[in-house]
Amino acid sequence: MENPIKTLIETEFGFRLNQNQWRDIECLLLEIMRRDRSSPEEIVKYLKEKSRAQKHCGREKFFYLKKTLIEKRFPLTSATAKIGAKDLFLPKQRPALADNWQTQKIFKPLKIFIEKSVKDSELAADFKKHFPGVAVEEIDQYGSYLKKEKFNLGLLKKPLAFIVKEGWDFIKPCPCTSGHLGCGYWILNLGFGCPFDCSYCFLQIYTNFPGIILPANLDDFFTQFDTFHKKLQAPIRLGTGEFCDSLALDHITGYSRKLIPYFRDKNVIFELKTKSNNIKNLLEINPPANIVISWSLNPQPLITVEEISVADLAQRLEAAKQIQDKGYKIGFHFDPVIFYPGWQDAYKELIRLLYSRLKPPFAWISIGTLRGTRELKIASQLRFPQSDIFYGELLPGEDKKLRYPQFLRKEIYKNMVQWIRRYDKQTPVYLCMENADNWRVIGDGFSAPGKIEQYLIKC
Repeated sequence: MENPIKTLIETEFGFRLNQNQWRDIECLLLEIMRRDRSSPEEIVKYLKEKSRAQKHCGREKFFYLKKTLIEKRFPLTSATAKIGAKDLFLPKQRPALADNWQTQKIFKPLKIFIEKSVKDSELAADFKKHFPGVAVEEIDQYGSYLKKEKFNLGLLKKPLAFIVKEGWDFIKPCPCTSGHLGCGYWILNLGFGCPFDCSYCFLQIYTNFPGIILPANLDDFFTQFDTFHKKLQAPIRLGTGEFCDSLALDHITGYSRKLIPYFRDKNVIFELKTKSNNIKNLLEINPPANIVISWSLNPQPLITVEEISVADLAQRLEAAKQIQDKGYKIGFHFDPVIFYPGWQDAYKELIRLLYSRLKPPFAWISIGTLRGTRELKIASQLRFPQSDIFYGELLPGEDKKLRYPQFLRKEIYKNMVQWIRRYDKQTPVYLCMENADNWRVIGDGFSAPGKIEQYLIKC
């Protein structure tokens, strides 16, 4: 069946598009229409006015149409540089998933799976107690679930809980992207999966498992860290929150009640990172000086559309205030900063709100811009049909991830740092997964990961 938009273009410009040509034109058209809320007729009218395709013949018509669509799809980048075919990622357009599990504000598993090796664990007992009416099944290993239930992307957020015995993946360095400066951060891999659902989350393409996997054997984590800690010659920054939210399920797992006392006297700065306001356990613990509780922040309009089931902005700031009043060090992460019409006013107001509620200096503030693999863009489009963020000026960067172009990232960082420094001259600010050139926005002394790590720990 002939595509009506294709027919419209061929009729108006008097030539036939082959399969490859139409694939490129269709992707550009649909992304522009989606982003700008425009109709095919409006795009065709624009092409007739701007492309000069009607003055050419055959294949030349296609090249002029594509060039004009690229300029409209990426107006800021096109104004500064020529965008070639290799600079584009034009995926085939697909309909949103018909069956896609949606997260809820309050996590309640459909079923609890418990590995037999930890069936008598405290965590298993806590889950049974917290969810008395939920079915429980003992399994040999959580991987055996996939032998019976085939995974697909629509099942990602199916609310299942797996209580497991972690055997090897305890602690590892945070993987910084190729060609960019890292900050020396270490990850305590305490769980996999998240009860929240964010349109930009890399877990959408990083996992082949539904639900949330939680280790019951914290003592083994501590044993492993005891060995690791003996080898440390200087303090490190360490935290959870890479593959799961640090506090979203803390009222069930009680992890913070064990982690904070354990790390209290260690030569590390330990961070719990969250988008929740689940702080009850923290308020019952005397805060050590080396513990940091941090929040990821975005303007509320973005939270509403892009961050599903999370605490809203006001709730996060109120939780941070209570935690700061309790005596904890707190930190914040503006990551990802998303470029969209009105972004400057939105983030400037976000920073004003932050400093109107909380007292600097903070432990740290990180800034990172929206980025992700090509596969992440596809997954997000399939799962978040209401989201427009991947229709922004994202092109394959130096690390092959889709990123805003260098000049735009630098502009974002300059503005963010300037707005922060109006209120706060002391808190260390750092960039997440960025190159040395963009780090010059922070200062000239950050040319290597070791210097960045020293800067953050010293402050």
